[in-house]
Amino acid sequence: MKPFLVVIFLVTFHVTAFGVKMRFTNLKCENLRPDFSVFKECRLTVVKRDIISLNFNVKLLKPPVTNVTVILSFFKKYSGYRPYIYNLTVDFCKFMKNTSRYPYAKLFLDAILKDSNVNHTCPFDHNIIVKDLILDESKFKYFPIPSGDYMLRIKIAAYNDWKGDIKVYYSILADL
Repeated sequence: MKPFLVVIFLVTFHVTAFGVKMRFTNLKCENLRPDFSVFKECRLTVVKRDIISLNFNVKLLKPPVTNVTVILSFFKKYSGYRPYIYNLTVDFCKFMKNTSRYPYAKLFLDAILKDSNVNHTCPFDHNIIVKDLILDESKFKYFPIPSGDYMLRIKIAAYNDWKGDIKVYYSILADL
């Protein structure tokens, strides 16, 4: 086996076989079109020591929304945040009709689905809510990611116009 493959295997084995601690560290929500939607809530809540939940509530001012595009970008902190592993652009309405068409987006959706109301196809004619989302290590077992600080950027467009930008910061610490 080549040396770099051994390193990747060991990092993957370490993260998935041993304990991992994941937690949110920051959340930033930017409304790019205040005439289209309003962030009623965008915050992290400390549930108990080392357990932090994510909450956001977006009120749509012009429902129903029938055309949604989402860009999921993962970044790792080196000297600033740099692109890391995945950068997906998804037609969200088509994706919700057939979630197997984007496997990585499906893994992400499955991780947040029980804590949100985004569980149906378009149109969206209600607030978009994520309530008490906690980073559970078992939800991310198929993402072999080493320890470090990360950012997930979710950029949302409706009708080919950018409406919102959500940056979720989190850290992963593998137990040794």
